[in-house]
Amino acid sequence: MVIIVEGKDDRNFFVALLNDLKNNNEIDVQDNINFDNYIEVMGGKSKLLDSNHTKYKKLKLKIDNDNIQKILFIFDCDFKEDDKNCNGMENSEKCFDNLIKKLNWNIKIDKSNNLHIFDKNLDYFLIETINDKECYNDFDNLIKCLEVESIKPNKKPIANLYRDLYPYPKFDFKDDKFQPLKQKLKNLFKKETNG
Repeated sequence: MVIIVEGKDDRNFFVALLNDLKNNNEIDVQDNINFDNYIEVMGGKSKLLDSNHTKYKKLKLKIDNDNIQKILFIFDCDFKEDDKNCNGMENSEKCFDNLIKKLNWNIKIDKSNNLHIFDKNLDYFLIETINDKECYNDFDNLIKCLEVESIKPNKKPIANLYRDLYPYPKFDFKDDKFQPLKQKLKNLFKKETNG
């Protein structure tokens, strides 16, 4: 199995989330599992949606040799005004459909099980799930005070500052917002039973 993500920050987040699932016995994996081995960092959304990416050629070989039977694509929908072609939820899904068509892999890929697109981006999602809501309010005030949204219209600068000050997992993995994503990860690591 493989989880395809945009960047290194995404990989670090998913390793933390998968370890949380493991520690809470929500996925059945070996104690010494290294989740890094299951995550493929593509180097950004445009590269993730590029069927000619060299990493996809390597993954195809593994799929053709039955070394990969399950896959999960995870990326941000981002702001439509930044890219009219592949940003925004609807365009992101269309670009994903185009990617899958061009890849033409011989494993079943459907959007309900094999795709998770974050509304706007992962940083927005994470900021909304901070454990300490009082702290969230302070960060919200900081955004306004520093006029962050007029300089960079997303929450990445604030999320990065938060991560630097408070290493993972300060986010509330039990928040209901995590459930759809956690379910897809659980399905990915579910052991198949025959008969």
